[in-house]
Amino acid sequence: MNRLFFALFALVSLCQQPIGAQEKPFIPQDGFVSLFDGKSLAGWTGSVASYAVENGNLVCIAGGKGNLLTEKQYTDFVMAFEFKLTEGANNGLGIRCPKVAEGSLHLEGIELQILDDTAEQYKALKPYQYHGSAYGLIASKRGSLKPVGEWNHQEVTVKGRNLTVILNGTKIVDANLDEATKSGTLDGQLHPGLARRRGHIALLGHGDRVDFRHLQITELPLDHTGDSLETVKKKLNDKTAVLVDVRELSEWNEAHVSGAISLPISSIQKGLDASVLLKLVPQDKVIYTHCRAGRRALAAAEELLKQGYDVRPLKPGIQELLDAGFPKAQ
Repeated sequence: MNRLFFALFALVSLCQQPIGAQEKPFIPQDGFVSLFDGKSLAGWTGSVASYAVENGNLVCIAGGKGNLLTEKQYTDFVMAFEFKLTEGANNGLGIRCPKVAEGSLHLEGIELQILDDTAEQYKALKPYQYHGSAYGLIASKRGSLKPVGEWNHQEVTVKGRNLTVILNGTKIVDANLDEATKSGTLDGQLHPGLARRRGHIALLGHGDRVDFRHLQITELPLDHTGDSLETVKKKLNDKTAVLVDVRELSEWNEAHVSGAISLPISSIQKGLDASVLLKLVPQDKVIYTHCRAGRRALAAAEELLKQGYDVRPLKPGIQELLDAGFPKAQ
């Protein structure tokens, strides 16, 4: 009787085992949200024909080219993901990109290389072309990629003008975009994407199979710029930046910096037509918003970012600017 009971118990236990081992559903880290549901390309747009879902992974298929972009745009964020390369594979992670399905997002946005840079065909790369590098802008530290066919874990932090890339636990990029390009770009090309403060995240296919999984992101709150007041002065003198005073007109009339643009936060929050805004505030310059104590500068920056401006809110208020030598309008 005991032998029969144990035989039946073993048979029932065997029947309850899964036929094929399956991974548990991916659960993002605390504070993160998933960018990929493991079943479809929901939330993505662009070159969808070049990507597929296989075994819960997002795959750039062999021969697949073009840009797969998130439908949502991001400003400052931390993104984590895993990727698996095939031999000689080439892809890229686009950040702050315009919504372009076909095109050079390494110029119009910023491309972080995803590359089997150990392949023979890449033995003569420039330093800014290796895996993890901001293409044409910043060279990465080499030696942390796992062998082809193994999963790598990468974390990218974009905060204002600062960029950090951690690959398999090793920091391979830690740079400020302005500092890295103050003497020109490494590839000698114009990179209009450097001026973008907001944009889509993209996977940039170059015809090779690359598998992705566990894509997750957390957005970082907008903070005051790290640019010093001396840096602000220099950019103003070089005519590469403008000051936008977001205080109300009564405050503006009491005192303001010479050459600043008046754009009250109340007007911004009511909603300005893009064409009207463009007449007031140039889009080809860095925009430094300021107020009395910094809070309204942040609120204004949030709105201007949505319009595509490279906006950097200042924490110092109007009196601090005047005390630091910014000329007072007469």
